[in-house]
Amino acid sequence: MLSRFEFIPHLLHRALRSPILVILATMPLAAEEVSVQEAAKFLMILASSAGSEGRVACKELDMVIQLKKQEISVDAKANVAWAFSQAQTKFYLGEKKLVVCSSRKLFADGGAIAFERINGKLTIFCNLANLEKSGVHLPESFLRIAVKV
Repeated sequence: MLSRFEFIPHLLHRALRSPILVILATMPLAAEEVSVQEAAKFLMILASSAGSEGRVACKELDMVIQLKKQEISVDAKANVAWAFSQAQTKFYLGEKKLVVCSSRKLFADGGAIAFERINGKLTIFCNLANLEKSGVHLPESFLRIAVKV
């Protein structure tokens, strides 16, 4: 049997264990942005799937450089666009483009696809409502691998 001095710490440990586990279980997964070099490779595949083979609309200089290295032309008339900010996302959505974002945070502004690393693993997220607004159709095979939000 535990003495009074041993019982109180033991009781506190048991009482705090459950809330700590609950807090840990509700913490969001560690999300990281995908590098511009890696995102450019996936944009090339996505543009081909969306019927905009070899062309992407983009205003961000780092991505423009990477797209050109991948032999993708930066074309304002392409139906796929890369957005890095809220303003770019809203602009491209207004142009009826499939907006691919650097983060799911831009889904609120009209982004349809986002590439992120979750606990080190590349994950493709898709906002189906924004995808539908773009009017661009993606193959079912692509949609099956994306996490729908």
